[in-house]
Amino acid sequence: GIRLFSEQEFFAAHDAWEELWSQVQNRRRERFYRALIRSAVCLVLLQSGRAIGTRQVFVDCVETFSGLPPVFMGLDIARHIEQVRYAIEPALEDFSAVVVKIDPARLFNIELKYDPFEKGVNREEFVEC
Repeated sequence: GIRLFSEQEFFAAHDAWEELWSQVQNRRRERFYRALIRSAVCLVLLQSGRAIGTRQVFVDCVETFSGLPPVFMGLDIARHIEQVRYAIEPALEDFSAVVVKIDPARLFNIELKYDPFEKGVNREEFVEC
């Protein structure tokens, strides 16, 4: 999902994370994947020019990330939210806008602080909510 997202294949990243999300049994991870899915959907909607949907899903995305630790599964959540916000800023600047153009210069790659699947590094593995 991260590779696909960074290659601007947001719908494919959404699909990859959705497959993981449907199999996960840890509630924090489930919430995390659901939030990542929503961040990808924000950018799918932005690519299609849908300003209202982009704004609505962004609010859901931020809300879904809330309650998770600042860094989860290697992702700096606040930084990720800010990067998504910057990418969709053209949709946020004018709340009356229905259509928006994507600015490719605003898109970003997801970079993890650590590999969450590397043995001995996965701090979230045994945390249940």
